[in-house]
Amino acid sequence: MSAIEKGIQRYQRFKNVHLKRFGRLPSGRLLDFGCGAGAFVIAALRDGIDVHGVEVEQGREVQFRANAARLEPTADSRLTMYDGRRMPFSANSFDGCYSWFVFEHVTEPQTCLREIVRVLKPGGTLSLFADDARNCWDGHAMAPWPPYLPREFAAAYAEGLGMPDQAEFLTEQVVYISAPIIIDILTTLGMQIVYANSNPKRDPALITESLNITKAEEARALGRKVAAGRPWESPIENLTIFAVKA
Repeated sequence: MSAIEKGIQRYQRFKNVHLKRFGRLPSGRLLDFGCGAGAFVIAALRDGIDVHGVEVEQGREVQFRANAARLEPTADSRLTMYDGRRMPFSANSFDGCYSWFVFEHVTEPQTCLREIVRVLKPGGTLSLFADDARNCWDGHAMAPWPPYLPREFAAAYAEGLGMPDQAEFLTEQVVYISAPIIIDILTTLGMQIVYANSNPKRDPALITESLNITKAEEARALGRKVAAGRPWESPIENLTIFAVKA
């Protein structure tokens, strides 16, 4: 399945789950926070939604504009590059916000969440999905991952897993986040939580062993031990939060 096909599929799932959690289909002006290559934006536009996307990575901007030119030229004007701090939109200007596996890359979640709440209208909805560190799993490597493993040992652990190609990405670009952290920020900002997953799939043995790591070779050895346990089972649900602006 191509990235565009996955984006279209994601949009359809979003519509269904929005109806389930909020009692209505998405409508009005929608923000895709961390829109990547633009597949979700393209699908929403084709469905008649007034959708806009924000993105921080220049590489993703190139992909977005290429996909827009090829598949949906009107999407090109819907992309706004974002510096990770203040979004260039007026307060109370969006009816909904969607974010798909972005916040595990956000170093200042409080800043981004404040901006999302600011631009949402009263009654506006937030649908947020991300990797939850409590699940003992990394969705990029698709492998077990010790929660809050010190970054200095992340590369060695990835090498032990047999995934040295993932080491730099996991060390430099993945941030440990969890539903309670995001919920605390959102409720502080006045959002009402409609649904949040509260039953992470913890791995007590992995957590205990990772707590004893004090050097790279120990992380590498734990990675090898975990690798021997293939095939791995991923969590059914990761960080999932639905909220409404009061």
